[in-house]
Amino acid sequence: MTDKPTVYLAGPAVFHPAAGHIFEYLKEACAKHGLIGISPLDTMEDAAAIRRANIEKIRACRAVIACISPFRGAGADPGTAWEMGFAEALGKPVVAWCEDARPYIDRVPHDPDADGRPFCKQHGMLVENFGLVDNLMMTAGPHPAQPDFESAVLLAVKLLTSA
Repeated sequence: MTDKPTVYLAGPAVFHPAAGHIFEYLKEACAKHGLIGISPLDTMEDAAAIRRANIEKIRACRAVIACISPFRGAGADPGTAWEMGFAEALGKPVVAWCEDARPYIDRVPHDPDADGRPFCKQHGMLVENFGLVDNLMMTAGPHPAQPDFESAVLLAVKLLTSA
């Protein structure tokens, strides 16, 4: 039994061709700072089994570190966003990191309406404009999105050791 805090590593790296190597690196970075990184890749079966396993991993971990870098579009991976919300609903600290520091609005093609409000060129809907790196539900919480994984790990360590 270990007294090192466990953290669930959420993010779209699971879809990368070198996902196994990426998560090994992320786990090593966590270990360097006294955390045990838990990868979503540790269970790879059918979709329902993966979902159940990842839910249990999030329940078992003390915190979530989530990559919200743009994925297949202007914003974060929807699975990662769900995992963040689930963890927060469980009362667990969630630390996000984003490699693209530009505000979300700068990544969404938009045109202003007559009142100057930004509307998405593709969907015609208002684009969130709070200067955050992604949707406010993921980035306006108690812990600001970090610029890189290392910073996210250091914040997670601080949160888990000061509690």
